[in-house]
Amino acid sequence: MSPRLQQIFARVFKVAPESIDADSGPHTIPAWDSAGHLNLILQLEKEFGVTFSEDEVVDLIGVREIVEALQRHGVSL
Repeated sequence: MSPRLQQIFARVFKVAPESIDADSGPHTIPAWDSAGHLNLILQLEKEFGVTFSEDEVVDLIGVREIVEALQRHGVSL
């Protein structure tokens, strides 16, 4: 897990960076609700200079899916 990515999750959801791993998602992070999800997506787009499609946003339901989507957009983690 990229420390940069962990920091983004930690900042958005106000959790310890080391608590974020590939299996993290709404089921493990209580603050990951619909508003938190949108905030996360906006922060990821800003930080990595990418734009996710509406379809992608709906499918980004966990850290693993987000990492895969960022890699598809050419982001090296």
